Amino acid sequence: MKISAFEFDIQKDKYQNLEIINNKLSNTNTEDIADLIVLPELSSNGYLFESRDEIKKISESIENGIFINNLSEISKKYNTSIIAGFAEKFKDKIYNSAVIIEKGNIIGVYRKIHLSDFEKRFFDAGDINNADLIFNINGINISVQICFDLWFNEISRKQILNGSNLICVLANFGSNTTFEIARIRSIENLTPLVLCNRIGIEKNSIMEASFMGKSFICDETGKLLTSINDNQKNKIITSELKIKSKRENIICSDFIGEIKRHYK
Repeated sequence: MKISAFEFDIQKDKYQNLEIINNKLSNTNTEDIADLIVLPELSSNGYLFESRDEIKKISESIENGIFINNLSEISKKYNTSIIAGFAEKFKDKIYNSAVIIEKGNIIGVYRKIHLSDFEKRFFDAGDINNADLIFNINGINISVQICFDLWFNEISRKQILNGSNLICVLANFGSNTTFEIARIRSIENLTPLVLCNRIGIEKNSIMEASFMGKSFICDETGKLLTSINDNQKNKIITSELKIKSKRENIICSDFIGEIKRHYK
C-alpha cells in the first residue's frame, strides 16, 4: 500500500486549505499519488481559537460541510483515500475530528479522545468506547489517532487487538515529545505508523503557536522509511508499506497472543 503524509501550513480559511491540498495533488504525477494520504490535525481551519463561539461558526457536520464535501470531491478526482482533521459539529457537541474518505466516499469519522487543557475550552472529548474504531481502506484495516491520543498506549493496544494493521496519526505539536512517542507506539505494537504533523506558525490575540512538522512514515520496527527534517512548507512524503497481518519478530512468533494475556 502506498502511503503519503502531506505536511502543510494550515490557514484559518478552509477554502485556502482546500486550494493548498488540491494544488499539491494537481502538481503530482498521477502514478505518484498514494493510495492513502494523511493530512494534519484540524486541517480545515487551524488550531488557535479565541472562544467556543468562534469555533461553532466554522465547525461543520460530516454530512454537508464545505470542507468535507470539497475534500470528498478531491479524493474522487484523484482516485485516492484521504484522512483529514477538521472541527466537527455534531448535535450540540464540537469535536476535534478526523474524517476518513475512500475515493470520494465518507466511510467514517474519529473524534479525538484526549484533549489538552487548552483544547478543552473549545472541544468536547470523543467517546473512549470508540477508541478501537477500525476503517477498511483498499482491503487494509487502519486505525486513527489525533496527537495527544498517542500519549495513552491503551488506545493503540485496543486498536491492534481490534484488527488494525496500520496506525494513522494526525497532529499539531511543537516539541519532540509526541514525535518520539509515535515511534514508540509503532515499536511496542509491531505496527507501521504514519504521522502527519502541521508546519508553520499561527497567532491570535491570546497566544502564538509554532508547529514543528517532522512528519514520518515508519515500518513495524519503528524504522523511518521517509520523513521531513526541514522547515519547508507544504511538503509531501510517500512510502510503499508492506502491511503484515501477523505480529511477530525474532523473539516472539505470536505477539498478539502475548498482549491478550493482559486482558484475561
